[in-house]
Amino acid sequence: MIRFPSAAVLASLRSAMSPTRPVMGISKLGPKGLTEQQAALELVRAAYLDKAERPDEAALRQWQPSGLAWPLLREVQRLATGMRKRSAVVDSHRLVWMEGGKTDGEPVLLLHGFTSSKENWLLMLPFLMQRYRLYVLDLPAWGESQFIHGLSYTLDRQAERVAEWARRTIGAPAHVVGSSMGGAIAGLMAARHASLVASLTLMNAAGMHGERSSPFEQGLAEGRNGLLAGRLSEVIALLESTMERNRSSLALALAPMMYGQFTSRRTLNLHLFAHMIETPQVELAGIQVPTLVLWGEQDRILDASAAAAFKAAIPHAVVKILSGVGHLPMVEVPGVTARRLRHFWSAQAAQRLAEAA
Repeated sequence: MIRFPSAAVLASLRSAMSPTRPVMGISKLGPKGLTEQQAALELVRAAYLDKAERPDEAALRQWQPSGLAWPLLREVQRLATGMRKRSAVVDSHRLVWMEGGKTDGEPVLLLHGFTSSKENWLLMLPFLMQRYRLYVLDLPAWGESQFIHGLSYTLDRQAERVAEWARRTIGAPAHVVGSSMGGAIAGLMAARHASLVASLTLMNAAGMHGERSSPFEQGLAEGRNGLLAGRLSEVIALLESTMERNRSSLALALAPMMYGQFTSRRTLNLHLFAHMIETPQVELAGIQVPTLVLWGEQDRILDASAAAAFKAAIPHAVVKILSGVGHLPMVEVPGVTARRLRHFWSAQAAQRLAEAA
């Protein structure tokens, strides 16, 4: 259970989170440094939960998906890739995913982030389909997958649901790639259900605090959540914060189509965010599978300095920083991102062959 800090501690936190004062020097990372960084992350969580707006329970109970523009667009995108849509029930939820690619290829599971859906991966899929069998899941309560009022959506619970789905659906160890919130869920899967995970990729992943705080993290300490949007201007600002390359033009182009989706989900997303950050700590120490930490250098949501914290927690991890890229590498540079993934997976396959020889 998270304990709320005193006013004096919160004041110290706000000072520590100033852009000109890093929380922890990168050279000091180690067991003690990781502990202090995680403590800083706990304070951010507690401060946000203490100050943030509370969701309307009546609206939550009645919530249903709405808006037509974005669902129609994502269906067109899916058809263009040749991916097949499938569904199944796990833990009372109807889960929806896209499946396709090489029938006998190594399985790849892609997990999206907060305020997102399986369609965030569409631009990258053509670069992977010829070699791999792709599974692109809408996490429970996101995209086309079902939300059930009264159930828990903490990272822990979501990881268990995804693991159960993967066990039934994929049936073999998969290369698991998680973006942002999906990265934290992927990390929990790798730590708790290693038999389901052939390799782990943490892409701009949630769950660790770096030496610097992003604009988004600074806002959380004051109870502001930049991932929620109720007006068109807020949708534009949200989209701009997640991208670096051509962010203004892309945000202006996408905002009118995605406006209905964001605004209709605002209360639900507020609820889901509170659940997400209830998970006290993402377990990483037990991860033994090959791990890639991939990060956009210009990330405004989760600062790229967190990559070093992940490396300290998972010493065998390989870290790659993408220059000039923001929070969503698979959207901004899908070809480059896919190439990094293929290289990592090929290196693992070569190592397995060498060990078997």
